[in-house]
Amino acid sequence: MAKVTMQDIADHLGISKNSVSQALRNKKGVSDATKKEVIAAAASLGYHYEERATKQHFILFATEFALSQTSFFGEIVKSIQDKCSDLNGQLTIQEIRQEHIETLTIPVDLALYDGIIVLSHSDNRYIKKLIDSQLPTVIVDHHDPLLAADAILTKNTDGVFSAVALLHEHQYQTIGFIGDITFSPSYLERYRGFKRALEHFSLPFASEFIITEIEESQGALFTKLNQLKTQPDAWFCANSGLAFMLNSYLQSKGLIIPKDIAIICFDNTEFTRMSQPKITNVATDLTFMGELAVDTLLDRTAYPSAPFVHKQIVPSMTLYDSI
Repeated sequence: MAKVTMQDIADHLGISKNSVSQALRNKKGVSDATKKEVIAAAASLGYHYEERATKQHFILFATEFALSQTSFFGEIVKSIQDKCSDLNGQLTIQEIRQEHIETLTIPVDLALYDGIIVLSHSDNRYIKKLIDSQLPTVIVDHHDPLLAADAILTKNTDGVFSAVALLHEHQYQTIGFIGDITFSPSYLERYRGFKRALEHFSLPFASEFIITEIEESQGALFTKLNQLKTQPDAWFCANSGLAFMLNSYLQSKGLIIPKDIAIICFDNTEFTRMSQPKITNVATDLTFMGELAVDTLLDRTAYPSAPFVHKQIVPSMTLYDSI
């Protein structure tokens, strides 16, 4: 006789496999009535359930690209891992591959986990499929109006506003923008904060220095910059990698930073610290972001019916020598 599985119980009762798992582990995600039905069905079908340890087991989904960005997302992942470990919990990291997105395939059994963390953007249809598993889900550094889940975000618009305010304070008038606003919602928000700040401080919007579609590579950036006849007084870069490449380009043209031109960027990574001079930036505390993601996921598991929340972290300024 074949071994009875959770899926057998789910099919028998006409509910999801995840609901069966939650009921057998006495989690708050299902009603007491459902728990009683599942336990009764498990007994009648001959299912033998071995109670797992009470520690929480979460799974983190991220694309190969996100997981490769160790200087940024790597810090968030480490923070999440450390927080789970401190709570005597466990974290599994699952890479989202292109074939998973194209086929909307989840390559693991989600019934084995207590909650999901989605790191950064991938494909909203895929993220929605994860959310539809009905496991508690928190999205980190990404959001969309159609994704009904808690999210941990950066207050991007205010961060860029403060960056432009600093440049204005230092008497820089013409400020350029570099960042692919089609790449992620965060970059688009940074661009919106940039435009809002220019308007607020009555600074000119110099369209020739507004680069909003660009591949993030040295070759693409250098080609774009070579097309400019002049340079602005200062550049704002949507991330530290672009700022690092920009710094190299400007110095290769004989410009002295910040005497001839200033640079400020979003994110404080090894790129801002390795640059000569080091690059002034506004950035989110990535360790805090990871910890907040776990705390929010624990809140969601404890109160599954509570309204969804978007928690925005206000970035802080780190002053270096590039302005």
